[in-house]
Amino acid sequence: MTPESHRDIIGLPQGEGWREHPLVKSNLSSGINRFHINDREKLVCLLVDLQDGLIAAMQQDVRNKTEANINLIITSAKIMHIPIIITEQYPKGLGHTVEPVRENLGELYEPIEKVCFSCWEQPAFQEKVKLLTPKSVIITGIEAHICVLQTALDLLSHGYNVRVVSDAICSRYKSDWTAAVRLMEQAGAVITTTETLIFQLLKRAGTQEFKLISPLFKQRS
Repeated sequence: MTPESHRDIIGLPQGEGWREHPLVKSNLSSGINRFHINDREKLVCLLVDLQDGLIAAMQQDVRNKTEANINLIITSAKIMHIPIIITEQYPKGLGHTVEPVRENLGELYEPIEKVCFSCWEQPAFQEKVKLLTPKSVIITGIEAHICVLQTALDLLSHGYNVRVVSDAICSRYKSDWTAAVRLMEQAGAVITTTETLIFQLLKRAGTQEFKLISPLFKQRS
């Protein structure tokens, strides 16, 4: 069946006019719009289980990069007044959020304890999200193929836009990280990076926020 036949079946105009049909324009627009960040007030930043007992299993270079990128996102979120939610998986056994990140969070360090892999399965997490009423959730943390993945899928299924920061999540094995990123993207999450995300949030140079945040990129290795 030709493309023209498909258009005829669903009632779209023939020729190039089909692109201007309201249904097509709406779908194209919504598909593109999910990649934009248009309203920072509708954002929440989520830090999933960056704990001593979990991060210790990661390769040192992966650990260092992930911690550094998460700290950069946290600093930027604080400057831009984006709420931050922190979770910790069974802290009695796995410890608390790593100290450098905990220090950066300061008074914002109010972790939600959980034993379920998906943050969404913890009622306190749902209550926090619903209280903040975000449209989009930025996800960082570990491990990519377990708690991060399951949380992302649950948030997507409940109608939230999800942005996964690929260089601010990690797994013990690269194959697990790769599979998790692919699964989240196929499910509808926007896959981004630390620098891409922050510059999308900033939108322009010359602002006070830009002047505070831009020097931090010079410290990246």
